[in-house]
Amino acid sequence: MKSAEANKTSDCPHFKQPVDLFIGNNDEAVHQPDSFRVCPLGMQLTSPRSIPAFEILSFTIDVPEDNGQLRQIDCCGVVVNCQPEKDSELFRIWIKFIDMTEKDRQSIHQIAKTSKHLCPYCENF
Repeated sequence: MKSAEANKTSDCPHFKQPVDLFIGNNDEAVHQPDSFRVCPLGMQLTSPRSIPAFEILSFTIDVPEDNGQLRQIDCCGVVVNCQPEKDSELFRIWIKFIDMTEKDRQSIHQIAKTSKHLCPYCENF
């Protein structure tokens, strides 16, 4: 699974930035709804296919550095839950990161906070 960087749509910090995910070897991105969440602990996303609980996935997440360049974070996560979305053909999937360095966790926390995708638990820290 590859996560594309958030695209800036507004200079106003009160609006969430859109997120598109590239899932599997698919070249077509899956646009994420406003309920998309990412934090140093993991992420909550939607997918056109179900992924079984306890499946381990690898990710590449692009995060901007202070110099404006993108840095790729490669990590793994485990699926902890997968449920069909109401009135949709998509599935909501919850993933727990399992092998991330502290530097990478801090980078994800910062971009998630800036783009308004931080989970409610991490908003307190």
